[in-house]
Amino acid sequence: MTEGNGHVIDPSGEARRALQAVVAERGPAALSNAVIMDGVCRDRLGGLPGEAILIGSAARSDVPALLRDRIGREGTYGAIQSVAATLAQAHTLDPAASLWVVREFARALGLVGSGGTQPTVMERAVPGPGPGSGAGGRADQGDAMPPGGGGPGPERRPGGSRGPSRNALGIAAAAALVAVYLGIAAVAHLSPFPAKTVASVTSQGGSQGNVGSPSPVGSPDPAPDPDPDPDPDPAAPSAYDTLLNMIPSSVQGDNNCTNDGTSDSARVVAECTHLQGLAATTIIYYLFSGTGALNTGFSSFLTSSNFPSSAASCTTNNEFSDFITNCRDTYTSTSPATSGSVAEYVNKDNDPIIVSTDSQQLVMAVLIGTNDADLLAYWQPLQWIDS
Repeated sequence: MTEGNGHVIDPSGEARRALQAVVAERGPAALSNAVIMDGVCRDRLGGLPGEAILIGSAARSDVPALLRDRIGREGTYGAIQSVAATLAQAHTLDPAASLWVVREFARALGLVGSGGTQPTVMERAVPGPGPGSGAGGRADQGDAMPPGGGGPGPERRPGGSRGPSRNALGIAAAAALVAVYLGIAAVAHLSPFPAKTVASVTSQGGSQGNVGSPSPVGSPDPAPDPDPDPDPDPAAPSAYDTLLNMIPSSVQGDNNCTNDGTSDSARVVAECTHLQGLAATTIIYYLFSGTGALNTGFSSFLTSSNFPSSAASCTTNNEFSDFITNCRDTYTSTSPATSGSVAEYVNKDNDPIIVSTDSQQLVMAVLIGTNDADLLAYWQPLQWIDS
């Protein structure tokens, strides 16, 4: 396919085969691991730097999780288009390029047909109707086209004109015969036009025909069902809405938090900035699908932040008395009742940072402040999360 600037993406199918191979070798979860996918791109796609960037961006946004979350509501092809638009916006990517990498991830996961390995021309979407048009372009030849897809019309003649087929002529003739029959049947009272039944009535001087009250021609229609189409169940809240329900109102403010897509195997990420009156100037929240994903995301984040592998303990006599640079530990709280992991370090601007997980709610928070003692005092009573 071609990107919006005319660049042909994955011309020989190397990237497609690499994605399918990594799933076969490491399992589908590898597509959500940016560290693994960066290594795969270095080893197998050294001559395709653009494709490597797209694959890395898709892994960091956890495209497999986004597809799983949306396929039930939008269908496979609708989810692919929707996730591609989200990915393009999150990483400022070309829409056609985003559609390519999302479709290749879906193909590697077995969500769409395997297709071939030859590139397919991908056109940018243009205004106006047209089968197969969408947010990023036409579907690959290897994908099953949705209903109403393109293709040459029936009985197309070599000159380009289209004439009636034998089937069309046969249908027209049959319709004409039916019309003639219905006209005769209406006059002769043949089915489906029976003669009307006229009820006999009793006159004052005698009877003519049946004696008594006339019989009704037909019974009235039964009463309609009270509610044949009950209201559908309300839609389940989105992952972002679920995460917002765990963020304190003091952090959310009026419009402090924004949806930041996905990263580090999280289902969704919310970044809350411009915090007023708090020891943290910025808090980034991550929502995960399970405990394993939460622990993996915590470790992945620290690795990407160049956190040292041999870190000190954060506690003194099992208490968090001081902010200790480059420490990592676990914690347990009784009020509120929760537990998780915590790490403390400073960034390149010498700002103190606390990374913490809430194992009960499957949330990780990254707290960034300016004063390490104040940041730790804010973290300790767990004011950064609603229990």
